Amino acid sequence: MRREWELEDLIDCWTLDEEDAKLLANKSGATQALAAVTLMYEQTGLRIAVKRARIPRPGEPGALTPGEEGAVRRAARRRGPRDAAIIAVLLDAGARVEECARLDAGDFAITARTGEIRLHGKGDEVRLVPLSKRARDLISAWLDERGRHPGPAWPGQRGPLTLSGITQVVLATGADAGIPGLRPHRCRHTFGTRLRQGGADPAQIQALLGHASIDTAARYFRSGSAENAAVIERIFDH
Repeated sequence: MRREWELEDLIDCWTLDEEDAKLLANKSGATQALAAVTLMYEQTGLRIAVKRARIPRPGEPGALTPGEEGAVRRAARRRGPRDAAIIAVLLDAGARVEECARLDAGDFAITARTGEIRLHGKGDEVRLVPLSKRARDLISAWLDERGRHPGPAWPGQRGPLTLSGITQVVLATGADAGIPGLRPHRCRHTFGTRLRQGGADPAQIQALLGHASIDTAARYFRSGSAENAAVIERIFDH
């Protein structure tokens, strides 16, 4: 019996969080794992061929461009206060999709001049992320419509939105903005990228995104080819 498996069919390092994908994103770790699987099947009398797929190293996250980000924000506002608030939580607080889905109305602390969101991350991790005025206004507009009573932040037609429900909101918003296939994690990468572009250091990005390791935050400092070209043009072509 012989079956071929594409490693890319099994994992997608950018749909998983960095901590979850770290072993498989590491070339030596992935090779050891594949060797162990191959040996296991050989010992049972079966032969398989596992095709080694190239795994890009973490870095240069797939953030939205400023133009794409603006289109997503406008599309979310057109869809209504709830979806605009969800997109604000993802783009302006860098929430993971599961953190967004777990939000309760009481996790927002917003006044006229300040605001923050309490995100419940992996395990018992809880972090507070300050909210910009734009995010405060959008979230407040939704809470005014929803009502500020305790309970899940994102009610839907069949109950509170789940991870799948949040993802569907993002997909629909992306489609309306002309960005098909938009996922919540790309919004999170956009938040991290904007932090770095705005002058945040790795420790600040680690704290705001809730990364277990500062090495994960460091990936936002690996610029892409387009950004490198822009730097050269700004410095030398004047």
